[in-house]
Amino acid sequence: MKKYVLALAMSFAFVGALAGYAAAAGDAGKGEGLFTGKGQCKNCHKLDEKAQVGPGLKGVTTRHADAWLTTWLGDPQKTWEGNDADVQKLKTWKPGRDKAPKTAMKIPHLDDAEIADLIAFLHKNDGK
Repeated sequence: MKKYVLALAMSFAFVGALAGYAAAAGDAGKGEGLFTGKGQCKNCHKLDEKAQVGPGLKGVTTRHADAWLTTWLGDPQKTWEGNDADVQKLKTWKPGRDKAPKTAMKIPHLDDAEIADLIAFLHKNDGK
């Protein structure tokens, strides 16, 4: 059992390290283009704490690990259905969301490089 737990912990650490590398390797300039363009993030989110259609993104890179952000941006609905601790917190930002079967977040498919770029942009602009 201990070996299983250790292997599982090492797997999570490896995935976290890869996601951290992806964000570090991302291009914040390209991420800005995704935020305002293809990714359509700006349509629903602001970089400050003010909610628009979706929650404000101030502090998003401190509230969520890069690995989680990578998973979320890759497939928000699948992540929503996984209902992990981060998703449970998301569901509380607006009354009634805790029972919602779907996330309202609809984004076009982003490849791994685009996700890394977007996360790099969020890191660069977090706290504004």
